[in-house]
Amino acid sequence: MKTKPIYNYDLDQCNALFKKGVFPIGVGRNDKTGNVYIVFKANMRYFDTLKLLQYENIENNTKTPTSI
Repeated sequence: MKTKPIYNYDLDQCNALFKKGVFPIGVGRNDKTGNVYIVFKANMRYFDTLKLLQYENIENNTKTPTSI
């Protein structure tokens, strides 16, 4: 299964992913906007963890970012 890179600009969401054990493969800065992004592998662990964060957000009614 080939995996493509995911460029995630939501740093709060990235921190939540780190806490769940999803680690980045890189970091960068957009040349035009200057925004920082974190690069992840587009694999099942990444997407499953995003779904888990979304579920936890609904259950806990917290402000944890979970946009996909």
